[in-house]
Amino acid sequence: MTAKEIIALRLLNQFISHSPAKTAREAVLQLCAMQGQDYAGTKWSIGLRVPGLTDEAVDDALAAKEIIRISSLRGTIHFIAPEDVRWIGRLIQPRMISAFASVFKSYGLDETQIRKSHDVIRKTLEGGKQLSRDELKAALEKKKIDTSGHRMNSFISRAGTDLVICCAPRRGKEFTYALLDEWLPVDKKANNEETLSTLALRYLSGHGPATVQDFAYWCGETLTAAKAAILALGNEVEKITAGGKEYWMKPVTASPPSTPGMLLLPGFDEYYTGYADRSLLAREAELKKLTPPNGILQPIVVNNGKIKGNWKRTVKKNTLQLEAIPFTSFSDTQKKAMTKRSKDFSRFMGLPVEWI
Repeated sequence: MTAKEIIALRLLNQFISHSPAKTAREAVLQLCAMQGQDYAGTKWSIGLRVPGLTDEAVDDALAAKEIIRISSLRGTIHFIAPEDVRWIGRLIQPRMISAFASVFKSYGLDETQIRKSHDVIRKTLEGGKQLSRDELKAALEKKKIDTSGHRMNSFISRAGTDLVICCAPRRGKEFTYALLDEWLPVDKKANNEETLSTLALRYLSGHGPATVQDFAYWCGETLTAAKAAILALGNEVEKITAGGKEYWMKPVTASPPSTPGMLLLPGFDEYYTGYADRSLLAREAELKKLTPPNGILQPIVVNNGKIKGNWKRTVKKNTLQLEAIPFTSFSDTQKKAMTKRSKDFSRFMGLPVEWI
């Protein structure tokens, strides 16, 4: 299989080149877990996979609990379908605790302090309250729990990983949190037998073809555990080779649609962040340009599956100002293609677009 064919299959499985999704939940379900710390960007990640969806509709889906935003894989915030929240959380929790143990220790935190912070957060939020980070911070400090430095971020992240809290709708521009058990009551009929192989199959369904290293990175597991999980799937997946590397995917019976031309993706989109190896997307020198020192990934311009630069959006009162920052200059044809593609983003945001 060629690199071009791998890219085409990824774009198909990620619901980018063709999407049957009608709702935000269906798009999130396909990807299993969508990187979600950049809230505005992730809303567009969902929107570009659901034709006709709007920015406001994604907010509504979160408020209606059709999608859940919570600290999960790799200790970062993800959007996850309600039925996947708990089994994924239980599966990755031990590994996440182990992975961040030394970091927490450097902040002066131990498991006793973590459990104490959980108790305070539970009591503060119980009864259906939706409170901001600052309000939870004040509650912890009232109980003489030090929240200085990175400790508050650690308390919030760990409370999500331990399935204590999830993100609730924003209050104005302020993010809020709710108790997960109140926001999303436990489904007693849910299957509790899911394994790492279940997660591997879901990952390959929405991200394949992908390597063992890609899956290990995405879920935060060891290479040994990730490989065993994929191999345990047997004939549910198939192995292909390209460029001397082994890729895994769910078997397909038809050729994917042609690779879409110009795309305007958020910086943290799963098309980029869902893989450890991004060499299929751009050259090494170009990939280095995508990650600035602050670690905040800027939106990316993709042409025929390859990353060609960044783009910026500035929300004005009655318009969206867009600016392209190419690795090399865009041709007139590519500029026209970007302008055409930006109409989808315009409809999603409900504002006219102006390129500068």
